[in-house]
Amino acid sequence: MSERRYTREEAMEALRAASESGGGDDDLVSESELLAMAGEMGVDSGRLREVLARGTGSVQGRDHVATGWGWPGNETFERVIDGELSPGQLEEVAELAGGRYEDGGTPGVRETREFWEGWRYVTLDVTARGGRTKILAKSKISYMRLSPFFPLLAIACLMFFVLMLKENPSNLEQALQGVISMGLLFYFGVGWSMRLNRKRIVARVDELATKVKEQVVGGGEDRFRSDELAERVGEES
Repeated sequence: MSERRYTREEAMEALRAASESGGGDDDLVSESELLAMAGEMGVDSGRLREVLARGTGSVQGRDHVATGWGWPGNETFERVIDGELSPGQLEEVAELAGGRYEDGGTPGVRETREFWEGWRYVTLDVTARGGRTKILAKSKISYMRLSPFFPLLAIACLMFFVLMLKENPSNLEQALQGVISMGLLFYFGVGWSMRLNRKRIVARVDELATKVKEQVVGGGEDRFRSDELAERVGEES
């Protein structure tokens, strides 16, 4: 019986499916084994080395989000991209996130930015090291933005309570229930809004990860070098 043969696409899909099936360290493939697989599949080993050197651009994500119906506490959103950005690329990607954080990070290695998304304050690190680029966003409640609403809520509750009692002093129980309802409405309304903020934060992190992937896979390094050369020529002229 003849041995079954596979197209290159079928072979790559089989390898991808096997790698995603999970397992221990025995499932790890060394670079030499990967090159041997490429030779068996007819893939140019030189081209494969180029891809491995610059990175594949694959994105791995890991999020730690708060659960429950209350206000979400501290949350983190992480994306790791296979491929290391140059210092110029690193700064450009970080500038898309927001304003510079007070420490600014380490030039060429880590860029730190900050931004507000609704009721959430976010610090974002973009780090290029060890052949990978990591995006880490840390989100927490912005009490600075919420603080003006607390006295307004207290005044509204007090006015409602006084008006209810003024209309009928026997409405004490109803007045208390109304005040509690207003407080709960505010609490859960802000919590729902924070969950919408979370979706926008995740979307921004994913957008940055896509930008990094484009730089890694699309040869962004050459474009940056061309831009730097053009700037130098302009300065000299």
